[in-house]
Amino acid sequence: MTVVERMLANGHRLFKSRSLVPLILLPVVVLALPESARLAVRLGDSGTLDVEWLALSIAFAGLLVRCAAVAYAPDGTSSRDTRALRSPSLNTTGMYSIVRHPLYFGAGLIWIGIAMSLRVWWLVAIVALAYWLYVERLMIVEEAFLTDQFPVEFSRWASRTRAFLPRPSDWIPSTGCFQFKRLSSEHNALLTIGVAFPLLQYLANLLGEGLSWHDWHARHGGLMTLFDITVATSALCIFLRRLPPASTAPRESNASGGY
Repeated sequence: MTVVERMLANGHRLFKSRSLVPLILLPVVVLALPESARLAVRLGDSGTLDVEWLALSIAFAGLLVRCAAVAYAPDGTSSRDTRALRSPSLNTTGMYSIVRHPLYFGAGLIWIGIAMSLRVWWLVAIVALAYWLYVERLMIVEEAFLTDQFPVEFSRWASRTRAFLPRPSDWIPSTGCFQFKRLSSEHNALLTIGVAFPLLQYLANLLGEGLSWHDWHARHGGLMTLFDITVATSALCIFLRRLPPASTAPRESNASGGY
């Protein structure tokens, strides 16, 4: 088996379990918590708050990239399906005009932002490297699939569009229509941010200052407000997505691995 064939095989396995892959990094996060607690004491409330704001800004920038990508994506593309690669059309406008994999770029910003919230530089480096090794294989699989599906169109698009780092100067307005239901699928990413930030900070507190829940809650009211808003928003999105569609006409299945 060649290196490329091995990467394709690994990519197919990762594609089917991509929802669970981030859990592999949990032991590394646990190891970083004691150092995060020490750094929080050293930085003080002001310094810690500055890092939290920076980390949140990066994570929400990633969420906005993902929302911009899925909100105007045609049916059958840019979905979360992990069962099979399918794509009835090739996205080349909107976010897909400035980067070929906007969903993976956005997710990378989210995970780096979450890692940064703990203030441990080596954790950020490990998360970034692990994410790249993981997502590189997914991109190889998806691009091999798209090359088979759209050999001419994909070659032209890939020749002018970067794979992972956006180039805003290439922007072409989206030709798709805004779809709230597609946009609401990103409630999972929003909930991840809203839960991860306060949870990690509270765990670091337990290993550092050891404040009671009441005292910690009083000092981190902003994070708990974020938690409340994201949980409520996610619940609302789930409710709205389960409402029966206005039309009973059959719709094409959404099942592409990021396109």
